[in-house]
Amino acid sequence: MHDRRLASFCFCTLFLLLPLLPSCSLVSPRPEGLEGFSTESLYQIREDSAELEQLHKLNTTTPAVQQRIRRLHDNLQQFERSAIRSAERLEHRGDWLGAEQLLEGAVRILPNSQRLNIAQQQLSERRQVHAERVRMELAIHQGEQLLKDAEAYQRLQQLQGPGVLSWLELKNFNRKRRASAQSLTEYAQLAIQRRNRKDYVLAHRALTVAQGLYGDDLRKPENGELRDAIARDLALTNRKLRPAAKPQPAKPTAQKSEMMPVTDLQQALRSGDLFSARKLLNQIQQQAPQHPQLKPLQSQFETQVKTRIDYAIRRGNALYSQGEINQALSVWREARILAPDNVELQANIARAEKLLENLKVLSRPIGIEPPPP
Repeated sequence: MHDRRLASFCFCTLFLLLPLLPSCSLVSPRPEGLEGFSTESLYQIREDSAELEQLHKLNTTTPAVQQRIRRLHDNLQQFERSAIRSAERLEHRGDWLGAEQLLEGAVRILPNSQRLNIAQQQLSERRQVHAERVRMELAIHQGEQLLKDAEAYQRLQQLQGPGVLSWLELKNFNRKRRASAQSLTEYAQLAIQRRNRKDYVLAHRALTVAQGLYGDDLRKPENGELRDAIARDLALTNRKLRPAAKPQPAKPTAQKSEMMPVTDLQQALRSGDLFSARKLLNQIQQQAPQHPQLKPLQSQFETQVKTRIDYAIRRGNALYSQGEINQALSVWREARILAPDNVELQANIARAEKLLENLKVLSRPIGIEPPPP
């Protein structure tokens, strides 16, 4: 009797709880929400997909069934297009996660949709590329900061007195410098493979910073292959970033000789041949002092000269602090050809020549008088 009552109680309890159990519901579950789509529309899309699948299984179809198939197919295609456009809008706003979640939800509703699956894969690839670009920009920023630190370390090395820069401190900095340069070259190679103008710009920046970070390391014989690879990649990015030549209208024969130095000057500035650029610039000033491109080209030339002189001064100072007096003097003298009136170059050259003269006197055997002037 007691067992019968217990069984009756369990049955009644189960009967009352049955509507509350999702697994026991006879109604198809509603799909999860999707941004930009109502729950009812998503439910209808899933129903349309199920109905279309059943209609495709029919052995024979009537004109009414064929019309229904076309209507269902159009509804599903409209949903696909709407989902992809919504994901693209989120992507353009920078909401990559939202775009990815939207397409994932759309694929859950239509798992057999080739269009949605392809769009999801393409979005994932674009997101990965975007992430690599952001990481690359961070690496470039860190490399540029290390370049500034390198200049500070060079000035610190030039200070007199022991213990100014410990061996361990310098070793740790050089390790970070070389690791950053290697990372930038690897990022640049990946960017070049993507063959996109934005990636060529990033690759050029990364290679330029890496070249500065490697510094004297690239002069070592064992790093010849690395030096050539960086130079080759820089040349490639320069070619890819060079603006396409616009067709020029025909010029009268009398003006051809006047316009030719402008093209040659632009080429010399692009290649960094400042010595030829100076000659061509003087030629244009004599032939056409009112030429519309003269001032912009002159400004570009002066900017490149300043950059070259600043680098030569820093490079010579580094060699001078390492005891490479002759090499430092050679660097400064070559730069003086471009800027003969630069006071700092003149002072550095005079200082190095005086030091070499003193060293020559000190190295002369005792008792031998210097030759008369």
